[in-house]
Amino acid sequence: MDSTFDYIIVGAGPAGSVVASRLAEDPTSRVLLVEAGKPARGLSVTMPAALSLAYQRRDIQWGYESGPEPHLDGRTIDEKTGKVVGGSSAINAMIFNRGNPMDYDGWAALGLPGWSYAHCLPYFKQMETFEEGADDWRGGEGPMLIGRCRAEHKLFDVFLRSGEQAGIEVAADHNGYRQEGLHIAQAFIHNGLRWNAARGYLRPALERPNLQLLASVFVEKVLVEDGRAVGVAVRDRTGRRVLRCEREVILCAGAFNSPKLLMLSGIGDADQLRGHGIDVVAHVPAIGRNLENHPGVDVQFATRHEDSLTSQIGLVGRGLLGARWLLTRKGLGASNLFEAGAFLRTRDDVAFPNMQYEFLPLTRQLRGGKLVPVPGFQFWMDLSRPESRGTVTLRSADPAQAPAIVFNHLADPRDIRDLIAGVRLAREIARQAPWNPYRGEEISPGKDAVTDADLTEYLKRRTGTSYHPLGTCRMGPGDDAVTDDQGRVKAIAGLRVVDASIMPKNVTGNLNGPILMLAEKVGDRIRGRQPLTPSKADYYRATD
Repeated sequence: MDSTFDYIIVGAGPAGSVVASRLAEDPTSRVLLVEAGKPARGLSVTMPAALSLAYQRRDIQWGYESGPEPHLDGRTIDEKTGKVVGGSSAINAMIFNRGNPMDYDGWAALGLPGWSYAHCLPYFKQMETFEEGADDWRGGEGPMLIGRCRAEHKLFDVFLRSGEQAGIEVAADHNGYRQEGLHIAQAFIHNGLRWNAARGYLRPALERPNLQLLASVFVEKVLVEDGRAVGVAVRDRTGRRVLRCEREVILCAGAFNSPKLLMLSGIGDADQLRGHGIDVVAHVPAIGRNLENHPGVDVQFATRHEDSLTSQIGLVGRGLLGARWLLTRKGLGASNLFEAGAFLRTRDDVAFPNMQYEFLPLTRQLRGGKLVPVPGFQFWMDLSRPESRGTVTLRSADPAQAPAIVFNHLADPRDIRDLIAGVRLAREIARQAPWNPYRGEEISPGKDAVTDADLTEYLKRRTGTSYHPLGTCRMGPGDDAVTDDQGRVKAIAGLRVVDASIMPKNVTGNLNGPILMLAEKVGDRIRGRQPLTPSKADYYRATD
């Protein structure tokens, strides 16, 4: 292995895979990608329907928890975060959502004019090949292959028809002109396979001799000399050593680990660092703050076994779907099961859909310490743009110790108000006539949870997350931002962050797609390329 590189990238998740791939397109650049996890192998990270198995594999996750959460009765929340080549794109639900165009126009209004929707859309198009073809909003030549879910179970159609009877439109392409409304989901699935970032970007790029991947190597800190990042200190089964670079260290370690690495390197709040015995390199108190996620809960209803997806995933059913998938890459094994959803407004005074729903034709209950499927159907609903903010801090100076993560979910009463409204809207959809032949009793929150006080107690007991952390190294023009509009850490030369931690505010949707876009966009700037020409494509507004 080369001893010195031009770029060292930390983290082979979605962002790291993109940045490594794009930088290695320049044959004169020597690029090293360092990943703490191992390559992703096995049925659980290949077959889409094996999602629940991927979630259970501790060997490919960081095992982080948030909490105790002060506004959720002191509960802790398990956070699914991939420690594997491909990162969280190797274990996530594969759902493709870009976010709402107004999300990115909101970033621009915060002093980031180059991050408006018009500036981001060309990079969304560049990263994808959409199976239904390219148009003003969709790409047709990118490395990430995206398809529309088949949604063959009858309850998906019932979900759409019930929403229409409630007065909600169905969006033809919720990643195109109009996001708001009901939809059949789109997913990072191609020919029956999970299409993660490692498969789309990294595998082809590793054929280039100027890109090297070090897997199962743990980065302990960034090395800074005379105010400039010059390399990283790493540890693996052979011991500790130093890897150096001449241009940039690029952190793509995610919203938890990127701020952790900065703080371990002496970059953060000076008082906190000194409290852990860490020498202060740069006082940047904003690092680790502004933490967001998408908090949410399930709204669940019982139904007959034969009307639920549970009828197809019993012991015999799982064997049949597995055999069919192995032989043909088709059938239920090629599905992520979350095949329909909606982006809806719960009140008229917001211009964007403030609630996301993912519909599942079964319910999941915690029984005997395990999450098991139960006959029924459910709406997983989460809050698109929460007002509550949390932090990521160090527990100690030991790099092996997990960071302290507190989201402060429901700290802001506006989040409680909107989630309660989201529960009521889900109930309204479930009350529509198309559900009459199928709908049983409400399992959760339950028919006795009627008042705002009842539902607030339910939220405290059951709020979880969609595993979408961001914002801990946010970009912006002010002193309260860690990075500039190109992900460069303001306090240290030669150091950049490219992942969800630099997002200034949350987006209306799942994060994998926006992270890929962000990495494509910043990747151009690292290479010194001019940004792609802004798009002129229009988008739907609630006043249209």
